[in-house]
Amino acid sequence: MASPRQKGFVLIAMSVAMLLLLAVLGMAFDFGRIYIARNEAQVFTDAAAMTAAAKLNGTAEGVARAKTAVANLPMRWNLGTQPFSGVVIEFSADGSRWEADPKEPAGLTMARVTAPANNVDIVFLRAVGGPNRFTVPARSVATANPVRLTE
Repeated sequence: MASPRQKGFVLIAMSVAMLLLLAVLGMAFDFGRIYIARNEAQVFTDAAAMTAAAKLNGTAEGVARAKTAVANLPMRWNLGTQPFSGVVIEFSADGSRWEADPKEPAGLTMARVTAPANNVDIVFLRAVGGPNRFTVPARSVATANPVRLTE
Protein backbone atom coordinates (compact mmCIF):
# COMPACT_ATOMS: atom_id res chain seq x y z
CA MET A 1 0.00 0.00 0.00
CA ALA A 2 1.28 3.46 -0.92
CA SER A 3 1.84 5.99 1.78
CA PRO A 4 -0.15 9.26 1.71
CA ARG A 5 3.08 11.03 0.82
CA GLN A 6 3.44 8.94 -2.37
CA LYS A 7 -0.18 9.57 -3.37
CA GLY A 8 0.41 13.31 -3.18
CA PHE A 9 3.41 13.01 -5.50
CA VAL A 10 1.26 11.40 -8.20
CA LEU A 11 -1.19 14.31 -8.00
CA ILE A 12 1.61 16.87 -8.34
CA ALA A 13 3.30 14.95 -11.18
CA MET A 14 0.01 14.65 -13.10
CA SER A 15 -0.73 18.35 -12.61
CA VAL A 16 2.67 19.34 -14.00
CA ALA A 17 2.28 16.88 -16.91
CA MET A 18 -1.18 18.26 -17.76
CA LEU A 19 0.14 21.83 -17.67
CA LEU A 20 2.96 20.92 -20.04
CA LEU A 21 0.58 19.02 -22.33
CA LEU A 22 -1.76 22.02 -22.54
CA ALA A 23 1.19 24.32 -23.27
CA VAL A 24 2.34 22.09 -26.14
CA LEU A 25 -1.20 21.87 -27.54
CA GLY A 26 -1.53 25.67 -27.40
CA MET A 27 1.81 26.10 -29.14
CA ALA A 28 0.77 23.61 -31.85
CA PHE A 29 -2.48 25.54 -32.33
CA ASP A 30 -0.72 28.91 -32.75
CA PHE A 31 2.02 27.55 -35.02
CA GLY A 32 -0.61 25.74 -37.07
CA ARG A 33 -2.51 28.98 -37.63
CA ILE A 34 0.73 30.73 -38.63
CA TYR A 35 1.56 27.92 -41.07
CA ILE A 36 -1.92 28.03 -42.64
CA ALA A 37 -1.79 31.83 -42.99
CA ARG A 38 1.68 31.62 -44.57
CA ASN A 39 0.46 28.99 -47.02
CA GLU A 40 -2.64 31.05 -47.93
CA ALA A 41 -0.52 34.16 -48.53
CA GLN A 42 1.99 32.25 -50.66
CA VAL A 43 -0.72 30.59 -52.76
CA PHE A 44 -2.34 33.99 -53.33
CA THR A 45 0.91 35.71 -54.39
CA ASP A 46 1.84 32.76 -56.63
CA ALA A 47 -1.52 32.88 -58.41
CA ALA A 48 -1.48 36.67 -58.61
CA ALA A 49 2.04 36.82 -60.07
CA MET A 50 1.25 34.16 -62.69
CA THR A 51 -2.02 35.90 -63.58
CA ALA A 52 -0.31 39.29 -63.94
CA ALA A 53 2.58 37.90 -65.99
CA ALA A 54 0.17 36.15 -68.36
CA LYS A 55 -1.47 39.50 -69.19
CA LEU A 56 1.78 41.31 -70.07
CA ASN A 57 2.21 41.95 -73.79
CA GLY A 58 4.60 44.90 -73.91
CA THR A 59 1.90 47.57 -73.91
CA ALA A 60 0.39 49.89 -71.31
CA GLU A 61 -2.91 48.04 -71.82
CA GLY A 62 -1.19 44.79 -70.87
CA VAL A 63 0.04 46.34 -67.61
CA ALA A 64 -3.46 47.67 -66.89
CA ARG A 65 -4.97 44.23 -67.64
CA ALA A 66 -2.43 42.62 -65.31
CA LYS A 67 -3.36 44.97 -62.45
CA THR A 68 -7.09 44.46 -63.06
CA ALA A 69 -6.69 40.69 -63.18
CA VAL A 70 -4.89 40.65 -59.82
CA ALA A 71 -7.48 43.00 -58.29
CA ASN A 72 -10.24 40.59 -59.39
CA LEU A 73 -8.66 37.56 -57.72
CA PRO A 74 -10.27 36.39 -54.46
CA MET A 75 -7.99 38.25 -52.06
CA ARG A 76 -8.86 36.66 -48.70
CA TRP A 77 -6.81 34.86 -46.10
CA ASN A 78 -7.04 33.60 -42.49
CA LEU A 79 -9.40 30.83 -43.63
CA GLY A 80 -11.25 33.30 -45.85
CA THR A 81 -12.17 35.68 -43.04
CA GLN A 82 -9.92 38.67 -43.83
CA PRO A 83 -8.89 40.49 -47.01
CA PHE A 84 -5.22 40.96 -47.89
CA SER A 85 -4.08 44.52 -47.33
CA GLY A 86 -1.26 46.43 -48.96
CA VAL A 87 -0.82 44.09 -51.94
CA VAL A 88 1.88 45.48 -54.24
CA ILE A 89 2.17 44.59 -57.94
CA GLU A 90 5.43 45.45 -59.69
CA PHE A 91 6.78 44.83 -63.17
CA SER A 92 10.25 44.34 -64.64
CA ALA A 93 11.96 43.49 -67.91
CA ASP A 94 14.96 41.70 -66.40
CA GLY A 95 14.30 41.25 -62.67
CA SER A 96 16.82 43.87 -61.57
CA ARG A 97 14.59 46.97 -61.48
CA TRP A 98 10.95 46.74 -60.39
CA GLU A 99 8.30 49.43 -60.95
CA ALA A 100 4.69 49.55 -59.78
CA ASP A 101 3.78 52.05 -62.52
CA PRO A 102 6.25 51.51 -65.36
CA LYS A 103 6.76 54.43 -67.71
CA GLU A 104 7.92 52.24 -70.58
CA PRO A 105 5.91 48.97 -70.78
CA ALA A 106 7.74 47.62 -73.83
CA GLY A 107 9.87 44.64 -72.86
CA LEU A 108 8.18 44.00 -69.52
CA THR A 109 7.91 40.25 -69.04
CA MET A 110 8.00 39.78 -65.26
CA ALA A 111 5.46 40.45 -62.52
CA ARG A 112 6.13 40.45 -58.78
CA VAL A 113 3.32 40.41 -56.21
CA THR A 114 3.94 41.08 -52.54
CA ALA A 115 1.45 40.65 -49.69
CA PRO A 116 3.51 42.40 -47.01
CA ALA A 117 1.60 42.54 -43.75
CA ASN A 118 -0.73 39.73 -42.81
CA ASN A 119 -0.94 39.64 -39.02
CA VAL A 120 -2.02 36.42 -37.32
CA ASP A 121 -3.37 36.90 -33.80
CA ILE A 122 -1.53 34.71 -31.31
CA VAL A 123 -3.78 33.10 -28.69
CA PHE A 124 -1.85 30.67 -26.49
CA LEU A 125 1.79 31.76 -26.80
CA ARG A 126 0.77 35.17 -25.43
CA ALA A 127 0.24 33.53 -22.03
CA VAL A 128 3.94 32.66 -21.76
CA GLY A 129 5.28 35.99 -22.99
CA GLY A 130 4.97 35.47 -26.75
CA PRO A 131 3.96 38.22 -29.19
CA ASN A 132 0.34 39.32 -29.63
CA ARG A 133 0.63 39.08 -33.42
CA PHE A 134 2.86 37.35 -35.91
CA THR A 135 3.44 38.91 -39.35
CA VAL A 136 3.34 36.52 -42.31
CA PRO A 137 4.60 38.17 -45.53
CA ALA A 138 4.68 36.53 -48.96
CA ARG A 139 6.19 37.42 -52.34
CA SER A 140 6.13 35.72 -55.73
CA VAL A 141 7.64 36.43 -59.14
CA ALA A 142 6.42 35.09 -62.47
CA THR A 143 7.42 35.68 -66.05
CA ALA A 144 5.37 35.79 -69.23
CA ASN A 145 8.09 33.83 -71.06
CA PRO A 146 9.12 30.92 -68.86
CA VAL A 147 12.25 29.00 -69.71
CA ARG A 148 11.53 25.77 -71.51
CA LEU A 149 13.96 22.95 -70.88
CA THR A 150 14.67 20.63 -73.79
CA GLU A 151 16.47 17.35 -73.75
